[in-house]
Amino acid sequence: PVEDIATNNHQSGDQCCLVTEKTIAPERAECPVSKTMSQKVQRRTLEHILRLEAVISIEKVQYYYCEDRICPVVYFSNAHTLYFTTEDVRVKVFTKDNGDDVNVCYCFEWTRGRINDEISRSGNSTAALEIAKEVKAGHCQCDIMNPKGKCCLGDVNAFVKASKTSNP
Repeated sequence: PVEDIATNNHQSGDQCCLVTEKTIAPERAECPVSKTMSQKVQRRTLEHILRLEAVISIEKVQYYYCEDRICPVVYFSNAHTLYFTTEDVRVKVFTKDNGDDVNVCYCFEWTRGRINDEISRSGNSTAALEIAKEVKAGHCQCDIMNPKGKCCLGDVNAFVKASKTSNP
């Protein structure tokens, strides 16, 4: 049901319904800069998120997404090769950039500002429900649009909750 999707209950564990690439590598690895334990990300995510000049540097190794807010690294490998920073990506990364113009949902362009404006006007946000309808209709591409390479609804719901708390 759409409500399960909206509350991010359509995933099993940390696995997004769209993540189909499976590689033989640890599920988590330590970022070489922040030392944050980070989740695997699919190669095709990097191919869509990185700037063209960085895409040619992707090696045939497993990459991970660093969520540490102050670390400039976005992607790194388990082979200790070149890593990619916020300067190497085509989009503003939600966990790395606090701007209002940054997407919380990349597929349907729900930015922090858009969500905050809706909460200011109505006291609530329809973001999760609207995104869930699109997910159910098969229109999302989280695996290639979101730098994390997985569903954004956990971030959307957490951001809405935090915004409602700070803007009662």
